[in-house]
Amino acid sequence: MQVQLNKNWKTKFFSIWIGQAFSLLGSQIVQFTLIWYLTKQTGSAAVLATSTLVSLLPSVLFAPFIGALVDRWDRKRIMILADFFIAVVTIVLIVLFRTGAIQIWHIYLAMFLRELGSTFHWPSMRSSTSLLVPKDNLSRVEGINQAMRGLLNVIGPPIAAILLEQVAIHAILSIDVITAALAIIPL
Repeated sequence: MQVQLNKNWKTKFFSIWIGQAFSLLGSQIVQFTLIWYLTKQTGSAAVLATSTLVSLLPSVLFAPFIGALVDRWDRKRIMILADFFIAVVTIVLIVLFRTGAIQIWHIYLAMFLRELGSTFHWPSMRSSTSLLVPKDNLSRVEGINQAMRGLLNVIGPPIAAILLEQVAIHAILSIDVITAALAIIPL
């Protein structure tokens, strides 16, 4: 059985990994789009600082506790629920933007909630890696995970800035909903 598991692990792992990579990219683009949008609309350094702080708070405040919970709960379910939760928050934002009812505090709250979902998502994905990948490939795959995370942090902001100049914000936000679906389907 172990031999067959070692043969088929790449297909299973990378089908999930690719979906998760798209989801993380979509989330990065949307999170930075919201920050750029607030900065552009208000021209305020205080709003920029506040939006950045709000988007970092969940990971700073809750990550140590969430890590322990992720180890006890079903990681697949956590990733599905986290992606779904983030997508729902994004859909609410899309509706608020489309109806013209959007307020700065809506965006702050959405950024906080989206990052809270991400704070559950990333440790679940990393923990799942150790369950899906054979031990002899684990360090290489973990290196790929870290490289992907770093790359997404580098390319997310410029993609968001470019899209915000070219496309309506509700269309950019829909990217996150689509990429969440791409992440949930393989799971």
